[in-house]
Amino acid sequence: MLTMSCRGKTVADFSISKAIGSGFSLVVRRPVSVLAWSVAYLLVVVVPIALTFGYLLSEMPSLFANLRQMDPHGGMPADIFRLQSRMMMANPLMMVTGLAGRALLVGAVYRSMLEPDNRRFFSLRFGKQELWLALSLFVYGLIVMFALLAVMLGGGVLGSLAWLIGSLIADPAAATLTRVVLIGCVVMAAAGVWIWVAVRLSLGPVMTFAEKEFRLPESWALTEGHAWKLAGLGITLAVIAFVFALIIEGIVMAIAYGQLGGLDKAHLQAFFPTGQMPHVVPLLLTLSPAIALGFALVGPLFAIMVAPLASVYRDLKGRT
Repeated sequence: MLTMSCRGKTVADFSISKAIGSGFSLVVRRPVSVLAWSVAYLLVVVVPIALTFGYLLSEMPSLFANLRQMDPHGGMPADIFRLQSRMMMANPLMMVTGLAGRALLVGAVYRSMLEPDNRRFFSLRFGKQELWLALSLFVYGLIVMFALLAVMLGGGVLGSLAWLIGSLIADPAAATLTRVVLIGCVVMAAAGVWIWVAVRLSLGPVMTFAEKEFRLPESWALTEGHAWKLAGLGITLAVIAFVFALIIEGIVMAIAYGQLGGLDKAHLQAFFPTGQMPHVVPLLLTLSPAIALGFALVGPLFAIMVAPLASVYRDLKGRT
C-alpha cells in the first residue's frame, strides 16, 4: 500500500485489516495446501517427539514398580536418574525438529503470499530459503527472549526503587497509592520497550525468506515509522489466537467428555488407576478424534498468524 506524505513523496504503508484478512483469505484459497501443512508438521515435529517419548517412557512400568517398593531411607532409585539423563539427551532433538517444523510451515505461508505461482508440493520446501529462515527465526527468538529478561531485570530494579520511594511517605494510604502508580508505570514502560524491540525486528524472518539472505537487522530500518501499527497488528493477532484457543479448547473438551463418558473420578479411573502406570495407549485411542482435530488445525492457524507479516512486508516493499 502506498500513501502520499505532506511533501508529495510516496511513502509505503500497510493496512492492519488487510494484513489480518490475508491469513483467512489464504485458508479459503488453498484449503488442501493448508491441510497438507498440518500433515507436514505432524510428520516433521510430532512423530519424532512421540517416538522419542515412547522410547523414554518405555521404562515407566519398572519405575512405578520400583517406586512402590522403594525404601524411604534408601534414596531415589537409579531408574529415575537414567530417565532424567535420557530426557536431557532428547532436548536437542526436540529443539531441532521444532525449529525445522516452524521453518517448513512458515516458509510455506511466506511462499504462498510472496510467490503465489510457486505451488508445487503445496508450497512446501526445505532448501536454502528455509535454512536461512530457520536461522532467522532462531536468532529472533533469542533476541526477544533476552530483551524480555533485560526489561524484567530493569523493571525489577525500578520497581524496587519505586517501593523505596513509597516508604518515604508517612501517610500509609498515600504511600500505597504512590507505589501502585509508580510500579504500574514501570510495568507498562517495560512491556512497551519489549514490544517495541519485538515489532521492530518482526519483519526480519520474512525479509530473510524473500531475499534469501540473513536480513534480521534490516527489519529495524524497514519498520521505522510503523512500530505502533505493527504493535496493533500483533495485539489483534494475539486476541484472535486467544479466541481461537478458547473455541478449540471447548470443542476438544466436549469431544473428550463424550469419548470418556465423563471427566469424573469414576470414568478416569479406568485410564489412571491408583498407584499404577497410566494406560496411555487406550487413552490416546479414546481421545483420537480430539487429537486429530487439534493436528488438523495446525496448518490453518499457521496461515492466519503468519500470513499478516508477509502481507505487511509486501506492502512496505511495494511488491505485488
